[in-house]
Amino acid sequence: MKPLIGKDKDGRPYSRLREVEEEIKAVLEWPLPQAFGLAAEGKLRPQTLVYLLRNFKPNRPEPQYDSLIVAFFSRLQRSGEPLVRGMSELHRERVHEAVKDKALRLMQLGRLDIFEMSFKTGAERLYLTAIAAVRLRARTEISREDLVEADSEATGEETADALGFVADSSMPLAEARVELKEVWDRLTEKERQAVFYVLQLDITEKEAGAKLGCSDRNIRYLLKSAQKKALAIPNLRARRARERA
Repeated sequence: MKPLIGKDKDGRPYSRLREVEEEIKAVLEWPLPQAFGLAAEGKLRPQTLVYLLRNFKPNRPEPQYDSLIVAFFSRLQRSGEPLVRGMSELHRERVHEAVKDKALRLMQLGRLDIFEMSFKTGAERLYLTAIAAVRLRARTEISREDLVEADSEATGEETADALGFVADSSMPLAEARVELKEVWDRLTEKERQAVFYVLQLDITEKEAGAKLGCSDRNIRYLLKSAQKKALAIPNLRARRARERA
């Protein structure tokens, strides 16, 4: 049985529950069609389903394997339903789609270790992150075409992401435009690129670092620096207002 390689925030390696390992060992003695079928029907633990998904991907399209993918996303959505109760239908759909996209990306990158350790923990992390992003988007949602002035060098996508750095963005459109321009003007070119790759394209810090020719640590520094500059704008505006008074 392949070991897990992921680690928690304290640097401790992920580990499977004993009963999960025992089930996986038993399943590995069965013919794959039988294992796939039972996992797709929800008769095995979700961690076992994830193990099969990760370790027995066929070289060509296989309906029984595809049924595992369907079962995975079905279980993922069921796990997240309690967390999105109370949200509007539109926002629930946005959260589910964001989680699906992120989970698919993790699947493609082979980074589903946390789901083998605890499916519930993996699902909650994805959903809580997506919920926070959707709520931020709801607070800052303005037509991206309206955000950009005719002579602006920044795209609507870039300015909307810059606005997302600001803690309180509930303001008239005219003020939002001014604040966006201030935010974007204060960022260095490297900071703008880091914002674009990580926050807009949603790639990992390591992947962004490879594109910019630097380390993932440097990407984190650039994002933190950009955030500090953006969060300073409201304070700067308030100080200017006091000086004018």
